[in-house]
Amino acid sequence: MPIQTINDRVAVVVDGHSTGALLAPAFTAYGIGAVHVENRAERSTAHLRTFAPEAYEACYAYEGDLTALLGALRPHRVGWVIAGTDSGVALADRLAAALGLPRHNDPATSAARRDKQEMQRALVAAGVPAAWHAAVTTPEEARAVALLHGGAPAIVKPLRSGGTDGVLFCADPDETASAAGKLLGSESIYGERNETVLVQEYLRGDEYMVNCVSAAGHHTVLEIWRSVKTVVGTSPVYDYTELLNPRSQESAAVLAYVREVLTAVGNTWGPSHTEVIATPSGPRLVETAARLQGTADLSAITRATGRNPVTETVHALLDPDLYARGGPPPPPPRRVARGVSFICPRSGRLRRDLDWTPLHTLPSFHSLLAPAPKAGAYIPRTTDLFTRPGAVYLIHEDPRVVERDHATIRGWEGEGFYDIEEGEEVRRLDPQDSYSFDNFSG
Repeated sequence: MPIQTINDRVAVVVDGHSTGALLAPAFTAYGIGAVHVENRAERSTAHLRTFAPEAYEACYAYEGDLTALLGALRPHRVGWVIAGTDSGVALADRLAAALGLPRHNDPATSAARRDKQEMQRALVAAGVPAAWHAAVTTPEEARAVALLHGGAPAIVKPLRSGGTDGVLFCADPDETASAAGKLLGSESIYGERNETVLVQEYLRGDEYMVNCVSAAGHHTVLEIWRSVKTVVGTSPVYDYTELLNPRSQESAAVLAYVREVLTAVGNTWGPSHTEVIATPSGPRLVETAARLQGTADLSAITRATGRNPVTETVHALLDPDLYARGGPPPPPPRRVARGVSFICPRSGRLRRDLDWTPLHTLPSFHSLLAPAPKAGAYIPRTTDLFTRPGAVYLIHEDPRVVERDHATIRGWEGEGFYDIEEGEEVRRLDPQDSYSFDNFSG
């Protein structure tokens, strides 16, 4: 049974999965109960494993009938509606509008916060610089788009998915056509068939991830991270992300651009996670999402910055006046923080359990996103965010210590960390598939 609260209003969380699973406990910490709605039109098996029903006063399913859902919610005094992950974005907008709530995003612009083609179109319409892009339904169309742009490298990806699901780097028009052929007809992590895919300009430059919370159209920056990727085969794979000072000169142009993006796509209320490339021509959007960053360790973020997106999101909804005036200024990081992804070089069967214990001896070790694979299990070669075998947060006052520990981890990976008997390619390892953050820091 969830903790009893005195306030009779409740917050509705639509698809409270991944990091969004922490929204209900956060509302409870502020004295507000929560009710859950599951959008069964879009379901991710990996995300469903993170659902915690005990955090809610009641749970309902949306089967496509909004009137029926509104009837089920009638006994509750709903004060807020928020999406926990991508699959809840459009339904949360519709539900909040139908309930007559004042603090929600416009359902008329939901697609711009969910569909990767529509968000780029929204930027163009608002005069915000955007990458070239086109939605295609055949490999031939994909090749034609690449040729139209001089045969330049491109990225092919699903219109509606999450993480790096299905994101493929293509060096030339033939690879672009092949990637489109591979994705078309496949299913996204939300179980949707990819009838159309996006061909988008490959953007050269440093990548940044920016987490914000918005209130009445004012966007408060919470964190900015610089992402460093490496290409494995034809797929961009995360090496590490590094926390930056949001007040630095490096951050200024990116943050100004992100605020323009959020306004253009209509992200007026609630959290956002935006990925941007700082190209020689200026920042360009990779994609933005009207939800919290997935698979984040809030203890690491709080230790490094003094706050975190979940509690800031709830605070902004409960006390919007503070954030509608621009919000608390983004503080400089208290410590150096780096999120390092493990990269498995090949697929096969593990001869022995993965041994994570040496990580705990690293001076900057904070927490580990630890997987389940044991001896005898298959592990896939890392090709995207969903096939990495794990990740670790490194946090320390001295950047040299973090850099040294990062190099140590890569050294371990090159010295037989993965004792694999090579074999058949296997199913993707979802990031929530028996993973948990194991926190050993003080």
